[in-house]
Amino acid sequence: MMDELSLAVTLVETGQYEEGLRKIKEILNNADDDTAFQIANLYEQWGMADEAYNILKRLHRVHPGHSDILLALGEAALDLGKEDEALEWLSSIHPLDENYLSAELLLADIYQAQGLEEVAENHLLKAHRAAPEEPVILFALAEFYMSTGQPGKAEKYYKEVLHAERLAHENVALKLAEALSLNGKFEEALLYYRKGLEKEKTLDGLFGYGVTALRVGKNQTAIRALEELKELDPNYSTLYPVLAEAYRNEGAMKEAMATLEEGMKVDEHNERLFLEAADLAVKNGELDRAESYLQRLLEWEPEHLEALRKLAALKKEKGQNDEVIRLVTEQEEEDPDLLWFLAEAYMEEDRVDAALEVYGKIADYFADDPQFLAGYGEAAWQSGDREKALGLFRAALKIDPTNEELRGFVERLEEDF
Repeated sequence: MMDELSLAVTLVETGQYEEGLRKIKEILNNADDDTAFQIANLYEQWGMADEAYNILKRLHRVHPGHSDILLALGEAALDLGKEDEALEWLSSIHPLDENYLSAELLLADIYQAQGLEEVAENHLLKAHRAAPEEPVILFALAEFYMSTGQPGKAEKYYKEVLHAERLAHENVALKLAEALSLNGKFEEALLYYRKGLEKEKTLDGLFGYGVTALRVGKNQTAIRALEELKELDPNYSTLYPVLAEAYRNEGAMKEAMATLEEGMKVDEHNERLFLEAADLAVKNGELDRAESYLQRLLEWEPEHLEALRKLAALKKEKGQNDEVIRLVTEQEEEDPDLLWFLAEAYMEEDRVDAALEVYGKIADYFADDPQFLAGYGEAAWQSGDREKALGLFRAALKIDPTNEELRGFVERLEEDF
């Protein structure tokens, strides 16, 4: 019968599906339990979870305590989306059984997928207590803690399995490097990034190496890693703003801008690229170019607050007060920062009453900002409300007593009262 099954499997695996599956069905009609279990495993491998589940349930009725069958039932039920049934099958495996650890790992996966992270962790820790030196369990704990935002805990377990032969197929060094970087241990992370990348050049590994190098000021290292990543996969769009930052830190402004432009061609809706390109253009004194980047971003995300604020600041710097007024008044939502720009634009246009009204709307948001209070005070002063103006100027001085110009003005005002 085994020869017949091998022949049927060969037929399936060489593309003769119908003939192979027909033969397997014939074999199943007269198969002993071991052969039936093998066929169930084959069905599971081929994505025929329904057929596998039916065979396994029949075998379970004959061998109710057989853990191989229970484990396979759990996996098949999970593939069919029957999570509750999967939990029942797996939970019935005894702690002293050889398949207990595998069952606990699978249970942890199910509970984590359901959002029950504490329950998932408990199952992993139970498995760890049962086999404290088992590399697969230690690795599963590390992966769990990384996926739940606990890199400090993950680091400990990754270090324990760093040289485990059973995990030779995993690049533990790269995973440890990521955990260390997330935990703020950048120099140590760089060491393991180098080890991991010597074993295998992965895109995420190169990106993590570049980001970590940038965080400790090793801009040339970051540039080399990210340029290599770009060569391997130019569509890895998140590399461009980081690479541009590394170039900018090195004073290579032309290369930084070229990198951002290149990134825009790869990902035309990456807002960070447009924002950083605008900032860089401002630093280079290219205000019109900066404005064009922000306008392009706002074409596909018209309510992007940061872009709107930067654009308002640019127009203010260029003295385009009417454009600031138009930009802000067209917005449906009243953002306090934008309204401040609006108030200042009204003041520049001698529309004092309009400015005063806007200042009043946002006074609570900027009650601790001396620059705002001074501007609000100026509006009040020009409107003729000297008492209110004096109160605002005094409040500004209380927060920033180093403003000698304002202090002198206040003292002159107080003499007139």
